Amino acid sequence: MHENGQRIGEMLAEALQELARTAKPRTDAALRGDGEAAHGQVRAVAGEDGRLRELHLNPRVMRMASEDLAREILVAVNAALDDLRAGMPGLEAAKSTDPQALAETLGGAHADVIRRLDEFADGVELVVRRLEER
Repeated sequence: MHENGQRIGEMLAEALQELARTAKPRTDAALRGDGEAAHGQVRAVAGEDGRLRELHLNPRVMRMASEDLAREILVAVNAALDDLRAGMPGLEAAKSTDPQALAETLGGAHADVIRRLDEFADGVELVVRRLEER
């Protein structure tokens, strides 16, 4: 057993599940995020890939100063991205995956496998010597 009491197979299965979960592509084509600003006069839609899909500007906002319009567009786009993130189950868990911890877990499992293989090889060598002595 590994230092933390887990069997090697359990450790590897857990690490592989975590990698598969974080690398799994989403297939929900309807997933999107919507955001708005300037009392609904600026609307943005973000796609599941995190890219801006649509930007709707009411003609009245074109009268705004360019700095104000830019700020409202940013508000709408960021709101759409926040909405997208909120609609993606497990996104927070994927974000919190610590690659360093995963690498350490796999490294520990690797070291344990190597140690066990060395013990096995030593045992086989001992058996062979005993058979040769007969």
